Amino acid sequence: MLKSSSTLRYAVLSVVVLLAIIAYTVYWFALAGKIERGIAAWAEARRAEGMVVKYDTLEVTGFPLRVQPQAANVHITAPGQHPMWGWRSALLTGNILPYNLNHIVFNAPQPQEISLQINGSPREQYVLAPQSAFASVALKQDMADRLDVDIRDGTLRGGNIKTGALTFERAQLHLRAGADGAPQGLHNPALFDISLKLENMDYPGFAGSALGPHLSHMAATASIEGTWPAEKGAAGVRQWRDAGGVAQIRAMELDWGPLKLKAAGTLALDDKDRMIGSLTSKLAVYEGLIKGLQDAGQLKKDEAGAARIGLGIIAIASGGKDGELSLPLVLQDGEMFVGPLRIAKLKPLF
Repeated sequence: MLKSSSTLRYAVLSVVVLLAIIAYTVYWFALAGKIERGIAAWAEARRAEGMVVKYDTLEVTGFPLRVQPQAANVHITAPGQHPMWGWRSALLTGNILPYNLNHIVFNAPQPQEISLQINGSPREQYVLAPQSAFASVALKQDMADRLDVDIRDGTLRGGNIKTGALTFERAQLHLRAGADGAPQGLHNPALFDISLKLENMDYPGFAGSALGPHLSHMAATASIEGTWPAEKGAAGVRQWRDAGGVAQIRAMELDWGPLKLKAAGTLALDDKDRMIGSLTSKLAVYEGLIKGLQDAGQLKKDEAGAARIGLGIIAIASGGKDGELSLPLVLQDGEMFVGPLRIAKLKPLF
């Protein structure tokens, strides 16, 4: 009797497990089909907006642990007769867990072709060859709520990179949707928050510049404030600017050759699409920056001497330690100044 009861329990359990496997298999294939149709519908919607969205083949694999759509020879461009940007990759893979459909991880491990056309200038073609390139998208009510991009050991060639190649150890981008709502006091609502980080960038073409060919570290966090424009692309950015849009720079750090800088403040765009704004900054070891500017021909000998004296007086007055001092960082009329030092010329973004 006991043996018969035990056999029955095992038989029932086996049937339950088998039914669960069958049910999960049906669910997975139904989900895979839904995702494949969703990708096709998304592509059609973007084409209707004027974008180019092409791929040669699309298949969904990954059974049983994940749903993995994989597209070959993907080509996407911005809308318009002369699109601002384009992107092409031989392979793009997505990974979705069957129990969490609101998180998608994309992987583009092969070299990627990137095209840019800024302010009516000739189209620039770049090739990015990363060791790894991932993008994570979190959805909320079927809309992107968070985007994280992580590229490691990248090599960038082409376009305006005329001397060798630009390489970097790691580049990261993080975007978060801002809170909806009306302006708070004097501030516009935040459209989105953005964080950027770049580690160990090298480019031989910068060897003759004041800052040199090696950037050790750059990090910035900001809130983009304003109202969403009705237009897209460069026209949309200008519409956002004209409606009072600004970027609130919460924190920025830059370690590039002789320039050791920390800053925070507000940036916007002027009527020529150049960055404009004012930030408070802390500049460390300013003597090295003056020497770099002088060696690059941006400061004459007497100008460098005057800058040393002036910055030394400011450092003493502000109580700076170890060569560090507080200075305004001003972007105006196409030039960038740290205190009295002009360190860069600013080109239009579009």
